[in-house]
Formats: sequence, structure tokens, C-alpha cells
Amino acid sequence: MKTYYTFSDVFLIPQITNCRSRSSLDTSSKIGNISLDVPVISSNMDTITGPEMAIAMFESGGVGALHRFVSTAQAVEDFKKVKSAGADCFVSLGVNTDDIQRAVALHRAGARHFIIDIAHGHSTMMRHMLKVMRNTFGFGEDIYIVAGNVATPEAVSDLSAWGADCVKVGIGGGSCCSTRVITGHGVPMFSCLLECAEAADRAGVEIIADGGIKTSGDAVKALATGADFIMAGSMFSGTPETPGEVISTGGNEYKVFRGMASVSAMVDRNNREIEDLPVGEGVKTTVLLKSPVSNIVRDLQAGIRSGMSYMGAEKLSDMPIVSKWGVQTSSGHFEGTPHILNIES
Repeated sequence: MKTYYTFSDVFLIPQITNCRSRSSLDTSSKIGNISLDVPVISSNMDTITGPEMAIAMFESGGVGALHRFVSTAQAVEDFKKVKSAGADCFVSLGVNTDDIQRAVALHRAGARHFIIDIAHGHSTMMRHMLKVMRNTFGFGEDIYIVAGNVATPEAVSDLSAWGADCVKVGIGGGSCCSTRVITGHGVPMFSCLLECAEAADRAGVEIIADGGIKTSGDAVKALATGADFIMAGSMFSGTPETPGEVISTGGNEYKVFRGMASVSAMVDRNNREIEDLPVGEGVKTTVLLKSPVSNIVRDLQAGIRSGMSYMGAEKLSDMPIVSKWGVQTSSGHFEGTPHILNIES
């Protein structure tokens, strides 16, 4: 057995830099036909990305991924709302027969960027869905398909061969995901991304790091492994643009944040009693209301640029090339945090 590491287990070693101003460092990229100022995607969760969030993400330089837990008619309406605001976004699909009908309806409405999103993406159902999508819509620059989630280089290679342009990588690393607790499966994100990025390079596809990114430093590490983009959920939870009502209690304001495999989410979308559902692989919580998403994307971009300056990278594609890594102990990780805040007076 090998030892696998997550973001807090490793650190980046500072390198010589030619940077005179961090604002000059280039964090721009392109996913499909969508140009990004920052390589960040808001997660396709029902408490993270609806049309308002997708519009705000686009206007802030990132991109949103509309969740799929609405009717086809509502999905089309949500997408049209985003487009009418002069923005663009990803739309999400599952792998069932009605998801093909949903894809056709969204395509007719103008959607060209899709995410086929299931918990265990390395499956024959995913293979079938990708092949049907390609048979229906073809290949080329007119359509861009993300598929996931997976956690192995073999899965990246397979999804690429089946027709994915980009693979979403990460199983069990999300802040409200309990897949590893319930099933014992999942791969720590740093090692997972390193292996999957190598496979993606060989296959000629892009990858999205999805899960475990709590800070801009984690985003820097994810991009330095070779991930092309990051997807964030908890980072954007509680922003005014997320779906759901503001909950006022005890003088504070909150919003709900939950995993899409949580019992709460399954009850809402299946209209069934808890006793009739499978075991949940996610949790539900509330988070304090945050500042607008534009502030979070701005701070994330600033953190990525700072990380680039420390490693001597002038653009995103430099990061995996110039990065140098070390493995740290738990004491080393603790040392790297503002630990005076943990000392009781």
C-alpha cells in the first residue's frame, strides 16, 4: 500500500521570483468557450448554485454550475435567466433516460457546457451517458462536457476515452461529504490530483479539483498539482447569491449548506420519507451569512496570485512545472497557521 496525502500534509517550497507586482500575474484561463479571470467554478449543489449565483460568478470572473435537482422546465428557465443577464454557465445532468431529454431541451435553449455529475463517475452508466451525449451532439468546439466524480488515473483515462473533455476529480473530500465515513472509499486530494493530472495530460483532457479546498492556499496547491480548475462549495456557502432563504436567529443570519447525498437533500428531491431512502453520504448545516461572492472570488484570486509569486510562476500553466513540494508533520501544519489564536489566556 502507498501513503496518500491531502493538502494539509504537504507544503510548497518558495522559489526565486521575477515578480514585481502580484497583480501582473496571469490567473486567466478558458473552459470550453467560457473565458475566466480566475479558474474557479461554484459547485453544482442546490444550496450553492442557482441562476443568481451563476450570474454573480460570471460577473466576478469565474463560472457557476447550475445544479440538476429541478425539473427540466425549471432547468431551462434557470439557464435562460443566466443567459438573459449576459452571462454563461454549466448545466448539470445525471445518467438516467430523462437526463438525455433534459440535455436536448437545454441544448435547444442554447446550453453548450454540460456537467454529467454522479457520485461514482467511473461507471458503465457514465460510459453510456457520455456515448449518448456524443452521438446526440457530436464533438468539436460547439459542446464541452465535464464528467465525474472520480478519484483514480484509470478513471480519468476511461472517461476521456468515453468522450469527456474534462474530468471532475475528488471523492469524499467535500466539507459536507461523508462518503469516506459511510463507505470507506475515497482518495486524499493532493495525491489523488497528482496521479489524475498525469493521466489527464496523457489523455489530453482537463481536470477540475472538486473537494477539500478550504482556503486560497489549498487552491494554490490544487493548481500546482496540475489541476486546470477548482470547484468550491463551502467557500461560497452563506453568500447572499446562494439559493435559499436567510435564517435569522439569536441576532445572527444564516443560510443552509448541505451535501447532495445528505438525507435532507434526498428527502426534498425525492418527496419520500426518511425510512424509504438509502443511507446518506452527506450532512446538512447552517453557515453565517457572508459577504457577496464577488468579494470571495477577488480574495481567492489575490491568494492564488500570491502563491504564484512565491513559486515564481507568471501564469497558471507554469505552476505544476516550477512547484517544489515537501511533506510535513501535524506540528508543521500547526506551525503554519495563526496559532496564537489557539492559546488561552
